[in-house]
Amino acid sequence: MSLKIGIRGHDLPGAPFEKPEDMVEALKLVGIDTLQLVYKKGFKGFKQEAQFIVELADVLKKNDIKVAMIGAYFNMIHPDLEKRDAGKLYFKWCMETAFLFETKLVGSETGSANGDKWTFNEYNHTEEAFKIVTDTVKELNRYGREFKSKPIIEAAYAHTVYQPSGLKLLIDETEINDVTVDVYNYLNIDNYKDADKIFDECLELFKDKIRVFHLKDYNVIDGKLVQCAIGDGIMNWEYYIPKIKENCPEAYLILEGITGEDNIRKSVETVRRIENE
Repeated sequence: MSLKIGIRGHDLPGAPFEKPEDMVEALKLVGIDTLQLVYKKGFKGFKQEAQFIVELADVLKKNDIKVAMIGAYFNMIHPDLEKRDAGKLYFKWCMETAFLFETKLVGSETGSANGDKWTFNEYNHTEEAFKIVTDTVKELNRYGREFKSKPIIEAAYAHTVYQPSGLKLLIDETEINDVTVDVYNYLNIDNYKDADKIFDECLELFKDKIRVFHLKDYNVIDGKLVQCAIGDGIMNWEYYIPKIKENCPEAYLILEGITGEDNIRKSVETVRRIENE
């Protein structure tokens, strides 16, 4: 069985789109049939209306497009409580609509005290911030049960849940069963050489709970990590892909932050080449 490769809808050529059919055409252009679907970013002038979501789901189904997860990322520790609550309400709405796309997964990261910037703040890594995140995820997990929907949580170095061990603690305290692993998100200029160790730790801690891997590549340029197409950087996909196929063959591999038809196609071809070696 081949690995399931997808892409964020808003990374497709031509995004954001006017209508669902435009997204389908963009998927056909790059030869991908699986989405991480983010309503707000995928479509121009998106409005939170049931009619549009029903239409979107219908178009995707008719064209055999699979939705791996709904992206409803919001900042769980945003200093503006109104924005924090609005994000939570929107996440719940996405949980209510996920069944239309035959997925149970609605995803988010955990956030930053720097608000809309989502950048590092010392407060992010405190017990107080972690408690807010824990309470939020517990609430979302309870809410989702009514709709047979589940939160899928992703860690990132600058955010409150920033290490594999922290995500494991969140799992233990909230009883969630679904995580996204993005090795790049754990990295910074000080630890990027430990990427393989971080990947192995994720497999060890979460293997049976990993539903999505985000695929990125990068180079170090002027002291910064700069993303690029899969295969054009230093991320060790030659090591990761076989491990994913062995340990998490049902997981979705979602290209993230890779744009442009050529880069998308090249990235998919690189993953398939490694998979089949």
